[in-house]
Amino acid sequence: MVVFMNNKNDFIEKILNKKGKEKILIVLLIGILLMVIAIPVKDESKNNNSFVGLQDTNNDMYTNWLKDYNSDITSYSTFIEEKLKNILSKVEGVGEVNVMVKINEDESIEGVIVVAGGGGNGTVSASITSAIEALLGIPAHKIKVLKMV
Repeated sequence: MVVFMNNKNDFIEKILNKKGKEKILIVLLIGILLMVIAIPVKDESKNNNSFVGLQDTNNDMYTNWLKDYNSDITSYSTFIEEKLKNILSKVEGVGEVNVMVKINEDESIEGVIVVAGGGGNGTVSASITSAIEALLGIPAHKIKVLKMV
């Protein structure tokens, strides 16, 4: 340990004894080295398989869908539609419900249409819209609630 400390002190003394341009160059190189070391690297091994508002890990449908994460947009759309249909049908006043979700190629949600038995009721319609906003994180203007005939 003492030998290491002496070598370290000798190294520092050699740097301090250098001429002006050499000191600047050494300090500059050490600074660049420290900056390179400090740059964070992206960890490619991590998979982000969560979607906002759909983290019901007790649901077999969700768990099975995550296992096949590389599925196409259609299956993702169907998954979202079924989840919304199941939860909205349990809300008071909604009644029978059908859901259509439009997905972009990057799997972001473009819009949602809900056709519900209680869709003609303003309070029910507002509840459906706010629930979808909360679950999917999309603005109200991308959600349309219609009355079922």
